[in-house]
Amino acid sequence: MSDSHYIHIGRHTVHPVWRLSSVSRFIATHLGAPVSVLGEQASQAARVFTDSWNKFLFRRFWWESISSRDVDLVIDSYENVVLRNRFRWTDSDREQAQGFTGEVIQGTFSPQATAMLTALFLRHTGKGLRIVTDMEEANKKEDGALICYGSSDSNFKTFELEAESGGVLCQFTFNDRGERGFRVGGNVHSIEKRDGVTYDKAIVLRLLTSQRGSGQCQVVCAGLSEWGSLAAVHYLVRNWKVLHKRFDGFGQRRDFCVLLEVPFGHCQEARELASAVWWHRNGRAK
Repeated sequence: MSDSHYIHIGRHTVHPVWRLSSVSRFIATHLGAPVSVLGEQASQAARVFTDSWNKFLFRRFWWESISSRDVDLVIDSYENVVLRNRFRWTDSDREQAQGFTGEVIQGTFSPQATAMLTALFLRHTGKGLRIVTDMEEANKKEDGALICYGSSDSNFKTFELEAESGGVLCQFTFNDRGERGFRVGGNVHSIEKRDGVTYDKAIVLRLLTSQRGSGQCQVVCAGLSEWGSLAAVHYLVRNWKVLHKRFDGFGQRRDFCVLLEVPFGHCQEARELASAVWWHRNGRAK
């Protein structure tokens, strides 16, 4: 006889690993679908909340009435662009001006700027922009929004807004060498060349007006060249929420001007150099 011992395994005895596997299959079969549906619904609810919150912030940045009013994008007709360019360099060194590499014809990037701003407003308001030239009748209503593309040299409406604001935040002027520049914070910033790279300057300017309880948001995206103007639009589209948090905190709405520097040919690489802000009580211009 052998001393071997036999262990009887009944037909109902199941190995623990098999038992765990069966439980996992049961959970996957009966609970996987409901859990997946709940997860998708939670994700969708989060997207809806985020989208609604962004639309609320967008209305706050541009003024509440943009949802029901037209938003005008004012660009230059560029009919007299050659004459303007000649006038621009009358009192400056023409050879130095021609030495700037990457210079493009005024208005070249207007379609790109229009496309970026239109996509932005479609995403957050469901409406596009009304495109008008600076010589046409722009948004004269007491509310809504107005966006000017280009500096005072190329956009008469920009010139008009600068004159109405008194140049408190920014002035389009000349430096000591007779070159165009933006005066922000007491300093004049012009196009300059460093290490073989030409750097344009640009501004994003927001002005808030108020009449009889209604208000209009006026924004200027302007550069000293086309590179700067397009960079200003690109910066606004990507950073409006940051600007809102920065200048509209604690229930206050403020006029502001952000000065940017951008290398020619790289509008997405704009960086802030300086800023200026004008405070308003209760979010209304005095």
